[in-house]
Amino acid sequence: MDKSIAKGLSDKFYEKRKATALELEKLVKKCVIEGDYVRVDKIIDELCRDYAYTLHQPMARNAGLMGLAAAAIALGTNNVGRYLDRILPPVLACFGDQNDQVRFYACESLYNIAKIAKGEILVFFNEVFDVLCKVSADSENSVRGAAELLDRLIKDIVAERASNYVSVVNNSPRDVPPSVTGDVVTGNVYQNEYPQDNELAFSLPNFIPLLTERIYAINPDTRVFLVDWLKVLLNTPGLELISFLPSFLGGLFTFLGDSHKDVGTATHALLDLLLHEVDRITTLQSEIKKRQLERQRTLESKMDVPSKKIDGALIAEKKKTLMNALGKLTSDQTQVSVDNTSQQEELRREIAEGQEELTELEHGSVYTRDGDEYIPGQDIHLDFPDIIDILVNNLASSEAEIQLVALHWIKAILKLSPDDFVPLLSKILSLLLKLLSDPDSRISESAQYVNEKLVKLCNDYDHQKDPHVIAYGSIVNSLTLQFFDSKVDAKIACLDWLLLIYQKAPNQILEHNDSMFLTLLKSLSDEDSRLIEKALSLLSSLCSDSNDNYIRKFLQDFLTLLKRDSRLLKTRANSIMRQICARLSPERIYKEISPLLDPSDDVIFVRMMIQILCTNLLTASEVSSLRKKLRNGDDGMFFNTLFKSWCYNPVSVISLCLVSENYELAYSVLQAYVNYDLTLNDLVQLDVLVQLLESPVFIRLRLQLLEQQRFPFLHKSLYGILMILPQSKAFDILNRRLNSVNNWTGQSFSGNTLYKERNSNSSLGLNGEMDASTRSVSQSPLHHQELLDTFNNVCETESPSLIYTDVYGSELPFLSSVPNARKESRQSVVPSARKNSSSSNLGHSGNEDSTDTSSVIFRSNATSGLTGRLSGKLKRLSGT
Repeated sequence: MDKSIAKGLSDKFYEKRKATALELEKLVKKCVIEGDYVRVDKIIDELCRDYAYTLHQPMARNAGLMGLAAAAIALGTNNVGRYLDRILPPVLACFGDQNDQVRFYACESLYNIAKIAKGEILVFFNEVFDVLCKVSADSENSVRGAAELLDRLIKDIVAERASNYVSVVNNSPRDVPPSVTGDVVTGNVYQNEYPQDNELAFSLPNFIPLLTERIYAINPDTRVFLVDWLKVLLNTPGLELISFLPSFLGGLFTFLGDSHKDVGTATHALLDLLLHEVDRITTLQSEIKKRQLERQRTLESKMDVPSKKIDGALIAEKKKTLMNALGKLTSDQTQVSVDNTSQQEELRREIAEGQEELTELEHGSVYTRDGDEYIPGQDIHLDFPDIIDILVNNLASSEAEIQLVALHWIKAILKLSPDDFVPLLSKILSLLLKLLSDPDSRISESAQYVNEKLVKLCNDYDHQKDPHVIAYGSIVNSLTLQFFDSKVDAKIACLDWLLLIYQKAPNQILEHNDSMFLTLLKSLSDEDSRLIEKALSLLSSLCSDSNDNYIRKFLQDFLTLLKRDSRLLKTRANSIMRQICARLSPERIYKEISPLLDPSDDVIFVRMMIQILCTNLLTASEVSSLRKKLRNGDDGMFFNTLFKSWCYNPVSVISLCLVSENYELAYSVLQAYVNYDLTLNDLVQLDVLVQLLESPVFIRLRLQLLEQQRFPFLHKSLYGILMILPQSKAFDILNRRLNSVNNWTGQSFSGNTLYKERNSNSSLGLNGEMDASTRSVSQSPLHHQELLDTFNNVCETESPSLIYTDVYGSELPFLSSVPNARKESRQSVVPSARKNSSSSNLGHSGNEDSTDTSSVIFRSNATSGLTGRLSGKLKRLSGT
């Protein structure tokens, strides 16, 4: 440069520097006209070295920036592209200067360079975009204002040229042939005799890594800048930004949580555009595929070939068919008469149409839209699995807005590509089900909709296509883990999914039986009726088709749970047992659970469970089939199993004998049991049993009292109970019942009875009729004695003076837990004790929950229940 120019560029006054820059522009332009590119190189090197790269000298850097811009303008559109790799680096370096004036002039300089370079600036788009991203959040308003002007110019260049601009070859200007021409309007450079690279100046694949890095910026101004640029790139034809959606979609979702309203508004608008583009592309590709299949079928019908996929072999076959048809037409022309001319013309038209169809198959179908032979989006690949993975991750966000938008996207993509959700079901459900109980109704309703669609998708999915695509085991583990930390709605959805998985892949459920049992037991112990109903449905499905080992394992875990949770045992155990029996076969449940009652571990718990089983047997409508089977004596071995397991609760054994009409055995048990000390709890249970004898379950037994000759041991058993009971209300009830039939004693009646006789081939009574009272349990006196021996052994093993107590330390009657019957029970069993004790001592358990649905005793107007627990005072009184 001339010394005057060098001095003028360093002047402290802007006007003088501007005038000097104009002189420099004239100098460089003169050198270009004269072809003196050596001097141009020296001028640019001097501007970079002595001015633009001088650190801590703002005035020098400003001069260098102004000089480089002037040199670029002088070089013009046709030549500046060859020098951009030397001009742009120092200009871009000035964007990081601490002086805000330098940054301002850097924006101004780059603006002038880009304005003259136009499409050539796209070669350095990543570098330009990077500095723009930084200055968009600059602390100085003047710098931000200049950056906005520069940003607007770069956006215009990208929108106009990014999809088709090819850069000028960066060779030495001396080697450029004279045939180079430029278009004044567009600025494009055409070279007729010189080879050039056909790659576009702008490369979206090269830009995406930089965008992925910047998309997680925190500054709100930078976020708005990025959103605006994504809109520009999305709306630029031919760039196909949507192909790289997974690269920046996650970052956009973080923008939704920004506290600045402008960021959220702009991001919402962009996400709507992106989702609309995804929907458009998917719909378009689906229509194109459908049309191709229709054309394939049409062509195959014309060519009379079997339906196959469109591949190279099929195209070759169609070519061969066409050639054969053409050869046939040629040979026929020499043989056919003039009358066949119309047929030949028709054949020619068909062959021509076939050739057109074949061309479309080979080169792809050509469509028109607005006069263009291309439909944007027809070749775009959308990576739905990655998109879905990003959406699912955002379901775990703490921001409600992010969750809502993620659910909205999931609902939309479920319609477009549902099969891509199948491999991700485990991850989706682990997050989605939590939202079912979200306090925000918008989120919970959207989550419910998505869950229903996923259930339908899994139910309709063709598992024969790929049986291993759904990781059922992982889903089961995810659901069971999710179950324990969820609310009721989520728990119900978990059970729905487990039931669906069992229907699709039962082995996967059975392999995870430990976690399944915990889930079911947790559900059954819940207070929500919907959850209990779902759990019972699942339990019914699991146990109806599985073997007894599975049921036995469930019942064992159920007993363990009750043993650990005393409150659940007290309040819900009876109700749960009834509901289990309602869903499954009560005989199956009783047969499997009775041998599991091991007294060596906890005899008190065993007696309480026997009480629950016995009470259900005597009162629950769900067990009516089992009562009928026991009365009919259809399975003696089953009775033996129950008898031996229930020996630890003698009154329950007596009740079992009465309901099964084994009266002789009941009387034998009474005779054996009185050899041991009876406790107050035994008397309470007998009191309850007496009142149950007045219930509808024992109508048959009460009718049999009219036939004393046929059922002598029934009378003996009831009188035995009467003799054991103290003179109380229960004593009066039973006494009145027995006295009412004394007038019939000794009378015999012939004819049919009012009830159906038991099926038996045992001993016969008078007149050759079967005597049910003398019939032993399994049709053999030996078995009868065996059961009595078992009972005696149990009684001898257990301490006869043991008082059955619950975990709260109070005495527990095993046939009643009705709270409002305690007072009546105390009065009935120990009437004299009540007179001698204060009311305060007898009010021990008055605060029990009166809404307990698991009451052991069924109460009606005809029957009154008894005590739930005896107080410590009552125990001391009974001991005296």
